[in-house]
Amino acid sequence: MIKKLFLVVILLSWAKSLCASPLLPAETFTLKNGVQFILMQNKRAPIVSYSTWYKVGSADEIPKKTGLAHYLEHLMESGLPEVQMGQFLEDFQASGTHSNASTAQDYTFYFKMVMTDHLELLMQYEAGRMRGVAFNKDKFETEKNVILEERLMRTENEPIELSNEKFNRQFFTVHPYQNPIIGWENDIRNLTLEDIKAFHAKWYHPNNAFVIVSGDFEPAQVKAWAEKYYGSIPSGPKVIRSRSEEPLDQSKLPPVILEHPRATEFSYSQIYHLPELKQKKYTDLLALFLLSEFLDGDFEGSLYEILVHKKKLATSFNSQCPFYSYLDPWSFVIYVSASSESRMQEIETTINETLAHIAKVGLTPEDLKRARKYLYNSIIVSLDDIFQKAVFLGEALSSNLTLEQINALPSDLEKITSADIQRVIATYLTKDKAAINILKKPSSPLSQEKEK
Repeated sequence: MIKKLFLVVILLSWAKSLCASPLLPAETFTLKNGVQFILMQNKRAPIVSYSTWYKVGSADEIPKKTGLAHYLEHLMESGLPEVQMGQFLEDFQASGTHSNASTAQDYTFYFKMVMTDHLELLMQYEAGRMRGVAFNKDKFETEKNVILEERLMRTENEPIELSNEKFNRQFFTVHPYQNPIIGWENDIRNLTLEDIKAFHAKWYHPNNAFVIVSGDFEPAQVKAWAEKYYGSIPSGPKVIRSRSEEPLDQSKLPPVILEHPRATEFSYSQIYHLPELKQKKYTDLLALFLLSEFLDGDFEGSLYEILVHKKKLATSFNSQCPFYSYLDPWSFVIYVSASSESRMQEIETTINETLAHIAKVGLTPEDLKRARKYLYNSIIVSLDDIFQKAVFLGEALSSNLTLEQINALPSDLEKITSADIQRVIATYLTKDKAAINILKKPSSPLSQEKEK
């Protein structure tokens, strides 16, 4: 979540106009093979952000083969039948091209930032990558070592990541969100090139992908190039996602505690399971989204203000309701960092009492207005960059929201009332439903937790 203290005053006037115009003015079209294009024009500078999104992520992997989606992401930078990667890099490196990719639980996307006059060659290259990848055995073995090293550096050596990994493994009992995106070490070691090929053949097709073009371009020209380079690619087989549904009536999870010698602070989290809300109770999801913004705000009555400033129990505070980042039900999360664990009970009590108080008396019209303003400002800042705008939209579409829902977000949030806030706390965020995750230093030199 973007911190608000750095926002400039002019953003406040921009925020007022959000309800009067779409958040993301965009033009869309879909080719006959199923690949959809979303165009967001911005002629501020002769630069284009071009991202290709595939509706597949780590939660689509099969048991004992975790890490497939991320591994495939690494291998997608191999030589292609139509445009060789080496030549592509040679053509673009001098132009300041920024190229990367990212794998999440529900999607994988590949992006490049190029000068506008390189856009046609880039579309030719990306179409070639969608048409097929020439996987290389030597590259496969090399990347396995790279990924294992990445897991060592970013997970095994990072206490917070280890703590989150341990918690998710217990918080989710059957849903694949319990697995790390990078995969479990033993699974990574046992993956084969044939596993990669099969995963690519199942998921990487035009009818399971969409492209977001953001920046300086001519829509008519992009449409022509899209038809020219992508139009003849076979649509591919229909993909049906199959995931185990997490039961919501499970017994309360005991606190998940990780003691680690490199833990710099005491970290305490309360996490609440959420049911499916996007399709069934969208208003509840929006109310939780707005509540998280209020709790995180630096103003009177927020948990941030109470824990950090008033009681000085915490060095930092954050609350999140992943509104558009996940396809399946996730959670409402409250994070607290403190210098020590000595006042943990007081932190927990303060959180529960504050939520119970809001559930009882609600939020004032001023509180709701302030929370909306903070939320609008955060959104505006994220949408001011052509790449971040594409990421915002890509994540939302990957979570099964529509462009219409995204553009209606400001007006929909205006309809959220104090009664809605009170209802969602009483329904989803009661004390008995909170799961606790704790990261702390070992209580003694011999008391060290090691995840296997």
